[in-house]
Amino acid sequence: MTDASPGSAGPRALPESMSTAPARDRRPRRLGKVRQVVVSVLLAAMTAMVPLAFAPAMPASAAVAKPGVENLPARAAVADLVGDHPWSVAVPADFAAEAGYRPVVEDGILVDPDGDCSSPIQLPAEFTEACKAHDLGYDMLRYAEQRQQPLQPWARQAIDATLQRRMHAACDTRTDTAARARCDVLATVATTGVDLNSRRQNYATPDPEFLFGTQLSGERLSDQLLHVGGPAAVGAVSAAIVGIVAWRRLRPARLTATAAIAESGAAA
Repeated sequence: MTDASPGSAGPRALPESMSTAPARDRRPRRLGKVRQVVVSVLLAAMTAMVPLAFAPAMPASAAVAKPGVENLPARAAVADLVGDHPWSVAVPADFAAEAGYRPVVEDGILVDPDGDCSSPIQLPAEFTEACKAHDLGYDMLRYAEQRQQPLQPWARQAIDATLQRRMHAACDTRTDTAARARCDVLATVATTGVDLNSRRQNYATPDPEFLFGTQLSGERLSDQLLHVGGPAAVGAVSAAIVGIVAWRRLRPARLTATAAIAESGAAA
């Protein structure tokens, strides 16, 4: 027969209400605080996405390639731009008057002399000619569109693929392995963004797009993206701050609960 009196030696079991009450009391409160953290972060993230969620749809003319006969001068020019002799391109006679500039040859490629790499990130200088040629190619697509004879998706796909090939070829001129690797990464990032946008527009004519009255194209693209995406970035940072602050407030409560359980076990 086991002696469970206070004076006898050996372990003494705590009443069930004393051993389990602290854990049962604190667990719901801890879960409630965790829910508050999650909800706060989600609300902040949803607030950050509001400017993007309500962005207007792309222009109807860029949504679906229009069937019909392609503009033959523009078709021939694009074929030359992406071909083996990009310095010898049969530019339509009235292209300069329509586009507002006359294409020139730079580094063996016919380009838009006023074109550049419109990007929210800094790209290597070696990409300049490839970007200028890409701008000329897009202007050729717009030329055909303005004559109600747009080129089919093959044209924009070929222009984008040529941009990718030329950017990576420009990186190959770097002798340092690390510098060449960084250049290739930037080329991949830039051309991936171009391809995703083209896919979104079904490889139709790259018409200008607007977000809250701001045209997302041109030389000031980085400033425009900062203006439009700024609220999203602020919201994302706010979400991170809210999560960190809430987690720090939750941590002392967790430590207190753990210490109380440990103390109860030691007392037993």
